[in-house]
Amino acid sequence: MELEAYKAELAREILMSNSRQLLDKVKMVLHGESSVNINTVKEDCVPYTPRTKSEVLDDLKEACEEARLIREGKAKGISAEDLLNEL
Repeated sequence: MELEAYKAELAREILMSNSRQLLDKVKMVLHGESSVNINTVKEDCVPYTPRTKSEVLDDLKEACEEARLIREGKAKGISAEDLLNEL
């Protein structure tokens, strides 16, 4: 019975949606046209290695130097919009 309740809830959410994009995605998934591959292979992970204090300090020093150059106009920074787009 849980499956039937879940299906009914999902159907209600789909019927209440006003997003054409969402409805198109649901249709694609139902018809197997989705670009999402359900059987994905786990990527090889690089094991985490903690950074040393000197590595952190070197990176901080480099960042401060870059900020100083940008303030002085000797280097060009990136806009907040470009920064967010990179994320």
